[in-house]
Amino acid sequence: MVSRINQSLLALVLAMPAGGLSSQSEPANVGTGEVKSEVLTLDKVIGRALEHNLGLATERYRVANAEDDVVIEEAAFDVELFGSTGLSESLSPARTSALDNANTPESESRRAAVGADKLLSTGATVSVDSGIRRRSSNNNAARNPDYSADIGISIRQPLLQGAWRRVNLAPLARAKIGAEISLFELRSEVLDLLQNTESAYWDLAYAKADRRLIASSIELAENLLEENKERERLGLATPLEVLQAETELNDREEDLIQAERVIAEAEDRLRRLMGDTSFTAPVEGNLQVNPLPQDLPGLRPMPAVVRDTVESDVEADAQELGVEVQRINRILARDDIKPDLSLVAGVTYLGRDSDGETSYRGAYQRNGRDWNVGLELRIPWGTRAAEARLRQTERNLEREKLLLYDLKQQKALAARSVWRAVQAGLRRIEVTRKALELNREAFKQQRARYSSGVVAYRNVLEAQRDFDAARRNQLSALIETLQAQVELSRIDSTILQRNGFTWEQVDRLSTPPDLKTHPLSDATETDT
Repeated sequence: MVSRINQSLLALVLAMPAGGLSSQSEPANVGTGEVKSEVLTLDKVIGRALEHNLGLATERYRVANAEDDVVIEEAAFDVELFGSTGLSESLSPARTSALDNANTPESESRRAAVGADKLLSTGATVSVDSGIRRRSSNNNAARNPDYSADIGISIRQPLLQGAWRRVNLAPLARAKIGAEISLFELRSEVLDLLQNTESAYWDLAYAKADRRLIASSIELAENLLEENKERERLGLATPLEVLQAETELNDREEDLIQAERVIAEAEDRLRRLMGDTSFTAPVEGNLQVNPLPQDLPGLRPMPAVVRDTVESDVEADAQELGVEVQRINRILARDDIKPDLSLVAGVTYLGRDSDGETSYRGAYQRNGRDWNVGLELRIPWGTRAAEARLRQTERNLEREKLLLYDLKQQKALAARSVWRAVQAGLRRIEVTRKALELNREAFKQQRARYSSGVVAYRNVLEAQRDFDAARRNQLSALIETLQAQVELSRIDSTILQRNGFTWEQVDRLSTPPDLKTHPLSDATETDT
């Protein structure tokens, strides 16, 4: 009789759904309560992140500001116009000369002048100016009113400090390098965003796969509980075995609660990276992503990965430009130590008559002239401050060189380390797949033997736990290897090609974003 009952139970067990016994065909939404929605592909998620991510948007402003720094430095060589006008009167209390024919001499003077200055790349400042003056008096005068006009040009050329193109174009060159640095920093920000977005995408896929795994374990635990209750009714199982089955089911339900929380956190992280969700308002709906890939690409040889890492590292490119900035700073610091010696020269043509037009005509005809040439020297009492700044720039230059070398060492070391992680991960995937098959078969056998009354329920429970652990190990090996591949592609900069992008497409992001078209534009306007 007992043998017949055992055979009937065995037939019932084998006829039950396999549930968690299959690693490839797990139910998509078992026990999750998810609402079916559009599946977001990785390409679509990355596209939304590049377009709307707020952190990347702020970095794009930095590039535009750096380009305007170049314009600011170029503007130092623009022509500057100037002008002045003035009026003055004089009233003497008494005559100062026997030639005065007025007891209280009185005079009025009016002056107007215009001109233009321009700084040349040699450091010279060229000024062209012209002015006219009108004097009138109640005293003796050859002309009353008396107009005098002048047209002149002057130049001041530094010969030591601030002299020649190398020094005067240094700030402009530094600004242009700063603009290049900002572009490399933008590239680095884009690479980081690609890595973070792809990583968050697969984290969400992993969280959903883990929930499906737990849901299938719950289904299996429910089947075992029902089986134990039936066996208890038939007198083939003890109440303790039913209690153990109920405890196992309760533990799996607790795991499901934690899995739901992990999914919600992963969805929020992905929404944050895509940058088109306002967390200050209610967030509704679930994000659906593609499942984790079962087959991962192989590895390139380590030397090729390390070589590409060093040659295409945008952080190292930015650091190399930083070294050039320090070289420019050293040029300027050395210039500050020099004395201020300048050659000054100028010529002014003069005209004078009783009316303004005639006086100007005389200046153009060079009726009179005034010229000068000379040297001006200024030497500070001490140059301690300038020498200290020079020492600082020299040390800064050496420091930046060391930082560049150290950065390349760090990136090469990181490439080697992550390469090994990917290599070990690919091997681990194969091992865990084999372990999963072995544990699945072991669980099937223990369950069949338990149904036949050969082993105790404890053996089935241990086999189930080993099987669940094997499934989780296989899933963990898959996600950890995939994340290591994403990290390695970020280190050697192949993450662009990995996701179908080029540097030309990235460089188009160097213009400031249009906030009016941003999905959160209304929220941004409200906050400001």
